[in-house]
Amino acid sequence: WEWLGSNNQWGSLEKKFRTREMAYLAAITAAGGVPLFIRTKGDLPPLSFPVVGSLNGVHLYASNMKTSLLSCLNGGAKVVWKCFYESITLILVTSAVTMTDTLLHHLLDLVFNAMVLLLGLHELENVTNVERLKKDLKCCYPLIDHLLQGSSMMSPLTQTVDIIALKDASILASSVEAFAEASQSNYGCLSVQGRICVATESWWKLSTLEMTLLSLLLSSLPPAACHDIPIYLPKASSKVAHRLLIFTLLEGVQFCVLCGPDPPLKTVQALIGDYWSGLVDALKACAHTFPRCVPMSLNLDPSILAFCLVNLDSRRSVTSLKPSTASDSHRTALSAGFQGEMDPLKRFSCLSKFYTTVVDNLFPLEGRQQEQVEVPPPTSPPTSTLHETLPHKIVETYICAKRYKAYAVHKEQYNLFVLFGMTTPTFALKKMTSDLFLLLTQEGVV
Repeated sequence: WEWLGSNNQWGSLEKKFRTREMAYLAAITAAGGVPLFIRTKGDLPPLSFPVVGSLNGVHLYASNMKTSLLSCLNGGAKVVWKCFYESITLILVTSAVTMTDTLLHHLLDLVFNAMVLLLGLHELENVTNVERLKKDLKCCYPLIDHLLQGSSMMSPLTQTVDIIALKDASILASSVEAFAEASQSNYGCLSVQGRICVATESWWKLSTLEMTLLSLLLSSLPPAACHDIPIYLPKASSKVAHRLLIFTLLEGVQFCVLCGPDPPLKTVQALIGDYWSGLVDALKACAHTFPRCVPMSLNLDPSILAFCLVNLDSRRSVTSLKPSTASDSHRTALSAGFQGEMDPLKRFSCLSKFYTTVVDNLFPLEGRQQEQVEVPPPTSPPTSTLHETLPHKIVETYICAKRYKAYAVHKEQYNLFVLFGMTTPTFALKKMTSDLFLLLTQEGVV
């Protein structure tokens, strides 16, 4: 690290990493150390080949010494490595030094499996033509950038599936089943802004990893009336392609079908009016649920800026970035006036930072199955997290930041993370979080 720190570019980058949220992601062939791509987050200059070579050289040296190098801290940056099938090595350099190795390695898993989703495992596990692979990987850039830049979905962090909880989804559910059957498929899904609203039973049987990547793929695609994309399911069918048909029913509302070579896209597209024309009002109501993401009938305290409820058993989560509605205006808000100063993207940023600070540090990853395609190396966890060293179990925690306050609860199979305005009294956080937890769990939103 002393040699790497003496590199001029690394020294200048380290200063930026201390003050901003930035990251580099590099994919390199494990055998020859040839860069396949380098993606960035934030205003960063291109990463020079000597720095890439140095980062890969450190990992290669450790491997030759029969040691697994998983992560390292260097000033304001954290570096993590992971090799997949002894074929491709992913290197992530990030300013998110508070994120645990478990969460960062899961991000690398998602990146690699995003490549599997669009290219197939056979193209990645045995690289024979590097230049052709570089060209083929370009189709993965939008999805990889979506993962790296961060979306308004918590699923890449929570390792669950983001959903929208509807009050009554029975009408939509019957149409989803019927339209999927008419498309010669058992796999159908209705989504709003990439979040699952209603899906067939077979769709829910896909792995959490696959459902997460498919949802993120929807969010990363350019707007269009329809898409017909060949994909590989990383867990169920990593070497045999399927077709993902995507139809835009309303702005932000999409229906997805997983099918084989038949039927043709135009044939399925012609059926849309037969199954959905009579449900326009229901689809509009479904679309208007975002970004609240929970039924409008739930009365939530206007002091709550955002929340994320995670069900570790069902592997589902719901994230609300605008819980309060116009009907709440007559109610007295403890943080009156502050909610309008923080837009949904800023709320998501604060909520996700709070999540990464708490989970795997204070809250254990109980019940979370790391669904990965590749066989991980037989290594021990990098370090012991705080919750593993304490004689008691942590079930609640909170923070008071400059612009917000946040409270978290770990109870039964649930994790709840709530964001409040900075003027909310600290003594009220526990009671308001407990009330919200009781309301959401009794309604069974996840």
